[in-house]
Amino acid sequence: MVIILAALLGGGFFLAQRMLYARWWSREVYVFLRFGKEMVRAGETTCLWEVVENRKRLPLSSLKVKFQCSRHLVFSDRENGMVTDRYYRNDLFSIMPYQRITRTHQLTCPQRGYYAIEGIDLVGADLFFSEEMTAYRKSGAAVYVTPKMLSGVMLEPALRKISGEIAARRYELEDPFTCRGIREYEPWDEIRKINWKASARMDELMVNEREHTTVSSLRIFMNLEDSDILKRQELVEMSISLCAALAREFLIQGIQVSVYANGRDCITGQLLSLEGLNAASSVDAVDRALARLEAQGQLPRFGDCLGEKLFGGSALYTVFISAYKHEDYLEVLRRFHRERGEGFVWVCPVGAKQEELSGWELAGRTLYVQEG
Repeated sequence: MVIILAALLGGGFFLAQRMLYARWWSREVYVFLRFGKEMVRAGETTCLWEVVENRKRLPLSSLKVKFQCSRHLVFSDRENGMVTDRYYRNDLFSIMPYQRITRTHQLTCPQRGYYAIEGIDLVGADLFFSEEMTAYRKSGAAVYVTPKMLSGVMLEPALRKISGEIAARRYELEDPFTCRGIREYEPWDEIRKINWKASARMDELMVNEREHTTVSSLRIFMNLEDSDILKRQELVEMSISLCAALAREFLIQGIQVSVYANGRDCITGQLLSLEGLNAASSVDAVDRALARLEAQGQLPRFGDCLGEKLFGGSALYTVFISAYKHEDYLEVLRRFHRERGEGFVWVCPVGAKQEELSGWELAGRTLYVQEG
């Protein structure tokens, strides 16, 4: 009789706790993931905080927290993780009522990119582990891994050349809103400058003289194409690092910078286009945009997607960055030289054993930066 009663009580308790956990186990359970830094430089380390809170009276003897992220985030603790196409992590918690548990995972970010953890899967169990129950939580954890820093030795020739040519090419443009006076017409004056009322009064052609304003702006056009049989992704990444370094340097100098590329934003799908950046505070905006830049797969042709901005806009100086050296790209440079003159340079990343272009007619406008 005692045995039967104990069995009934035990069975009743088992069913009761099973029903209780089935209904309430995931209530008031909160899981948060957050990276230690919003932005890190490629090659640097950061951490991921994993916080689990149980804000109710029901204990959770077994709670599995599962999430996945890019395999390019390298966790130092690999005991609870598995790497295939992505990194899959499964952490086990045993949490009491009204308890918070925080774990810190150290990780390295070797490759540029934007990495987000979009969701968290929770797997709970009752006191007897008789059944597993699942729930889902959204996660907003994300980190920008910005382009790798280049050594000063690699950057110095490019910075010296571009800075020198910008200083030499600073010129004054007429301010269309301020008239300094009038003078007699000269054969080289444009028709639109003629002051017709003054010309009628003076009985000879007179032109307006405008005040002048100093303009200092730089455009960077980056070509990420790589159609060689042997892909050189490291040179493409080097191009992006060069772009980040040059933009940073000239923004700090107070020069207005615009950046364009034939790569797409991994979130919006739009081609990279940053226009009119004019303060050192814009450096972070450039780094974020370059972190999100997709540089692999089929990319649109440089001349086709950026030709309108390239030939339709104007700037004091234009910098081309490209490791791609095929004829279609070289023809874009030739056309730019014919139509816009000498106000540009092509910064070309090359490998340790790669040779410069032979017979290239714009060799004076080309600067090779060797892979370090």
